[in-house]
Amino acid sequence: MLDFLNIDPVAFTLPFGENGFPIYWYGIIVTLGIAVGAWWAGREVERRGGSADELYNGLLIVVIAGYIFARGWYVLQDIIAGAQYDSFIDVINIRAGGANILGGFLGAALVAVLYLRWRKLDYWIYADVAGPALLIAQAIGRWGNFINQELYGPPTELPWGILIDANQRIAPYTDLAAYPPETRFHPTFLYESLLLLIGFIVLIWLNNRYRDVWKKGTLFGIFMIWWGLGRFIVEFFRPDQPTFGNSPITYSMVISLLFAIAGLILVLDRFDRLPESPATRRRRRRRVRKPKPQRSAEPEPKVE
Repeated sequence: MLDFLNIDPVAFTLPFGENGFPIYWYGIIVTLGIAVGAWWAGREVERRGGSADELYNGLLIVVIAGYIFARGWYVLQDIIAGAQYDSFIDVINIRAGGANILGGFLGAALVAVLYLRWRKLDYWIYADVAGPALLIAQAIGRWGNFINQELYGPPTELPWGILIDANQRIAPYTDLAAYPPETRFHPTFLYESLLLLIGFIVLIWLNNRYRDVWKKGTLFGIFMIWWGLGRFIVEFFRPDQPTFGNSPITYSMVISLLFAIAGLILVLDRFDRLPESPATRRRRRRRVRKPKPQRSAEPEPKVE
């Protein structure tokens, strides 16, 4: 289905260095996704009473932190799976490939909270616009994985399966006797991109309808549910992810599920639907006081 999209990963080469400096389509597409997400978030945050300037000022810091944490989390999982890195340059070399969006999100969220506290801004206003923005940014960015021939799933005979060059395959699909060149694979990048795009459309609709009704933070909670469950489903089509021992459970599956649970708790909290603990009930009862009887303002009649 996507065979006609056979694009060289290098968009162009800058005349720097002995062999030039290649600029990859992956970086261009990811940057485009971030730009689209930031454009939407900047418009929406002002509708919610926030500042687009503050959003853009913090965005650069948050994006850089996200990439550092995304790379670090990927390397950590890679080392657990048995990989070795010869130098620190290999560890931090994002251009060599390998970044985990879940780790990037955790790092970016931590830095964003610190930035918002430093600037004394309402965290939930910016969180509500960050959720949909991340969905559309990642939905666009996943097409960079397609050009790089990565983020594909196991073999399939479905008509929308994609071809993967032999030099881009991971084991055991490198065995061309068992998996000949015409073998097609699940386009996992496409599955995730569509889930993210649908999530963005759903959240935009909910945002436009309930922006002035829901408590701040509700939309972010729904984002976490959608994003977490979507990534959990996609993980079943990710043979490249490290697992717990010989089980089919990946680290990203667990983290994705925790994201979805955290989102559910947040939504329930925003709607005051969380069950109260015994201590909370006791505190609530102590706050309830019976009104004292008030004395009549009229003077009592004198008895002569």
